[in-house]
Amino acid sequence: MKLYLLAFKILTLIYNIWLYFLDYFIILSYHSQKAENKILIIRLDAIGDFVLWLNAAKHFKQIYPDKQIILLGNNAWTDLAKRFTFWHEVWSLDRRKFKMNLLYRFHLLKKIRKAGFDVAVQPSYSRSFLYSDEIIRISGARDRIGPVGDFSNIHRFEKRVSDRFYTRLIPTDLKPFMELKRNAEFMCGLGVNMKSGLPDLSSAIEGVSNLLSNLNGYYILFPAASLSGKQWPITHFSVLADKIYRKTGLVAIICGSSREQHLADKLLCHVDAPVVNMVGKTNLVELAVVIRDAAFLVGNDTSAIHFAAAVSTPAFCLLGGGTMGDLCPMTWNLKRKDLSPFPLFTKWIALDVTGSAAIPSKRGPRFLV
Repeated sequence: MKLYLLAFKILTLIYNIWLYFLDYFIILSYHSQKAENKILIIRLDAIGDFVLWLNAAKHFKQIYPDKQIILLGNNAWTDLAKRFTFWHEVWSLDRRKFKMNLLYRFHLLKKIRKAGFDVAVQPSYSRSFLYSDEIIRISGARDRIGPVGDFSNIHRFEKRVSDRFYTRLIPTDLKPFMELKRNAEFMCGLGVNMKSGLPDLSSAIEGVSNLLSNLNGYYILFPAASLSGKQWPITHFSVLADKIYRKTGLVAIICGSSREQHLADKLLCHVDAPVVNMVGKTNLVELAVVIRDAAFLVGNDTSAIHFAAAVSTPAFCLLGGGTMGDLCPMTWNLKRKDLSPFPLFTKWIALDVTGSAAIPSKRGPRFLV
């Protein structure tokens, strides 16, 4: 198995280097016409990361008040991003196609190159050679700004190469930080005097009707997670749903993407309480409204927890696997502190943000089941 993983890493590195040289064709073929009023912000990570970044993102207009701000984002959340006034345009990038479809990659990089950005900013702490760093290089911007970052998404050799793509690397603390603090750290490096704080989705969902307006009361179950190690067992969710119904009479709403339908089907087979399956039936804006009007939310350490925090809905976050401490628990001093997600540590050993084993603190909340 170790030999297989080593071979996979070597092949991935070779493929990335091949794309690096292939992208040179765009640099040689298309001259970047600088426009002093245009700035490109590159943010290509997952939905939850985007939501957590919003409190920092709103400050870009303060830093660049006279520039046209264009956000290049992951197509998983760009429809939601278009509902904010923090930028003038939103461009979408399909991560899988950008990596595997050479024609798609060529046309998108050509569009970025010919746009002639004066400034390009890549604020994600965990940089990626094939995506964000390469786009910084292709942009040809006069100022290319990013964080020093870590090695979680990039090979050491790749980072040595891509560090040179930037004209300014903002220093970052090597200690593990919750993502909100990491975002604030970067903005402070750009000259903004800010502290970490909860994101706010209220302006983006204003005027959007709730698909579940016919229900008198409900709560959300979000059984999915980006990593299997962060996912609480489905049978535990079913036991919990039955207990909540007996004590509150609230209907459980299962939410998630269409790719997670199998989890909902399994949960429905084990639960006795009334449940409504909304998996795959909402877009991100509709999901935010459904979560906003819920009595509370129970879910794994994933985007739904951050949505709940951003719409002021009480949430219980099941922690115990993956990068615990990176995205949850949310520990900071805020006036809305009582509405930040409440961590429920599960019984398995977790991996902290440095990748080493970590036992949930005995001072934290007790195990849920």
